[in-house]
Parts: sequence; structure tokens; C-alpha cells
Amino acid sequence: MQFILYTALPIALVGIALWRTPAALHSGRAARSLCLTIGALGLALGVSHPSLQEPMHHAFANSPVLFKHLLTIASCTWLLDYLYAVHGTGTGRRNRPSLPLLAGSGAAMALIFVFLLPRSQSPKFDDVITQHMNNAWVTVYLSILYAYLGMSMVRSTGTFWGARRAVPRGLARAGVISLAVGCVLGTAYTAIRIASLIAAQIGIIQGDAAFRPADLLVSTAILLIVTGLVLPPLRSLARYLRDQATLWRLHPLWSDIVDQFPQLVLGERRSRLRELVTTGDRTIDVAHRAFAIRDGFLSLQPYAAPDATRSAAVGSDAAAQALWVRAAMKRHAAGQTAEPTDVIPEDQDLRAPRTEISWASTVARHYNKATS
Repeated sequence: MQFILYTALPIALVGIALWRTPAALHSGRAARSLCLTIGALGLALGVSHPSLQEPMHHAFANSPVLFKHLLTIASCTWLLDYLYAVHGTGTGRRNRPSLPLLAGSGAAMALIFVFLLPRSQSPKFDDVITQHMNNAWVTVYLSILYAYLGMSMVRSTGTFWGARRAVPRGLARAGVISLAVGCVLGTAYTAIRIASLIAAQIGIIQGDAAFRPADLLVSTAILLIVTGLVLPPLRSLARYLRDQATLWRLHPLWSDIVDQFPQLVLGERRSRLRELVTTGDRTIDVAHRAFAIRDGFLSLQPYAAPDATRSAAVGSDAAAQALWVRAAMKRHAAGQTAEPTDVIPEDQDLRAPRTEISWASTVARHYNKATS
């Protein structure tokens, strides 16, 4: 569990945040807030890794603790901002985060931590919070942290749980439910922390024993919240990979058609390898390729031999279409027109964009087999 929480998850979350940053900068508020939430949470988990704790501790005593807490409340703020951006005022303006409150809470925690908490004299990192649970300023510091965390978790729980029915079934709803359950556990974790803090102040428990009951709970909450957060960008990644696979399949047929009909090029023309490394949303490019292939088929109609045209019309399957277009392109390249015919392959009727893309992809697959 330690490897997952403090090594695998931070690397994955920071990687997702960096991957989504270019798109988030040109997108709406929801995308930016989601990217910031994922990045801040990844960094908050990452600073707990021993390879980072020791250098940070040597630079400034116990600084990993402060950075972890500040990044935690920042991620809570951006999570609330994401909720507000998605659901708007329909869930109430109280769910909109307060950046001045974040700034004030963070500044108060930083000032207390730097100037008022006991300093560790050991060259080896140890958690100053758990070592001085009975210190009054530690109590004030943790009270600010838990108040902010608890408020954020309660508000997030209510919003996610209330919004679950408005989200379409599937991964999107599963992500919202995962976030809601994770926030419920986060609320319970905060309640246990507060109870443990009170117990430590009255002397019932000592040292880091005050935090042990919440360890498993917070680990489960983090995993559920991370699962809910990463589903939207993972869905975008899955769509990107699917579009890239479609573009790779369409490219040979599309390239042969636009070689003969350059006016059908929509957007920028790229090589097959350059297409493979192009980033960003490829949905429009896929549609452009499919529409160019459809228009190319219509432009090739006068060059198809009557027998080939009738065969394509009768068969109307993708394999027949692929043979039909290959023969027509050969005649077009040789400047040979066929006798006029009013027989048009029935699959060339106008279709919905999604159906057009699926049809072009199927024909392209048969076309590529014949080429190879």
C-alpha cells in the first residue's frame, strides 16, 4: 500500500496532470480545475516519499509536512472549484470555493509552522506534528487543517452524491459515485482525526498513536477519490487512442484518394507517421478523413466500369467497395472514363457522421488488405 500511495499514484497523477495541461489551458474552468486537483493531490502524496522527504528536511526542517498539508487543502479547493464549474449555481453558491479562505488558511498554517512550532534538531526526518501532539500551537495548526479539510469533504460529498443521478450511466457515473464514497470516507477520516486530537490533548493517547485508527481509512479514501478524478482524463485518453487507430487505418485509402483529388483535403495534410505523433483532440480529423473518402467515392463514380459498379451495388459490402474504388482510381489515373451509369453503390447514401466514419474505416481495412 505504501508503494501505491507514495510512489505509483504520485507519478501517475502528476503525469496525467502534465499531459492534460496543454488542453486544460485552452479549455473551460472545469478542465483547468480538474487538472489542478489531480496535480496538487499527486504532489501532496509525492512529498511523503522518503527520497523527497530527506532533501526537503535538510533544506528546511520538517518542510515535507507543511508542503503536504498545503497541497492537500489546495487540492480540496480545486476539487470544489471543479464541482462548481460542472454543476454551476444549480447546487448552490455555497459550493463555490473561496480562494481568499484558502490563502488565509494556508498563510496561517505556514506562519504557525515556521515561527511557532518546535523545530526538529535531528538530521533525519521525523514528523514534528506527531512528536509534539500536546503542543498548543500544534493543536491550533491541526485545527485549521482539519476544519478546512472537513468542510471541503462534507460539501464535496453532498454535491457528488446529489449529482450522481444526473450523470449518464457508465464510467462517468461510476466516477462520480467513487468520488462521493471517497469523500464520505474523507469526512469520516477527518472526524477520527479530530477525535484523536482531542484525545491526545486530554492525555488518553500519546504520540502517533493518535493517528493510527485513520491510516487505513485515509488510504481507501485517497484511492477512491483518485479513481473518480482520473476517469475523465482516462476517457479522453481512450478516445484519443481510438481516434489515432482510426486515422492510421484510414490513411492509405484517404491518401490515395486525395492524391487524385487534392481539393478534397480538409485541414492540414500529414504523413502517416506524423499523424501518429500528433497530439490533441483528433475527432475532427477523423471526421475530415471519412468525409473526404465519401466525397472521393462520389468523384470516382464516372470512372467505374459498369460491371464493377453493379457488383458493388449488389454486394454493398466493404470488400466490394474496396475493390470498386481501387478499379475506379486506376481508370481515373489512366484518364479512362466509363460509360454513363446511374447505378450507384447503395452504401454511398448520406449517413450520420458516426456511421460514415465506421463505414469508411471498414472499407479502409479491406482496402489495406488488398494493398498488402
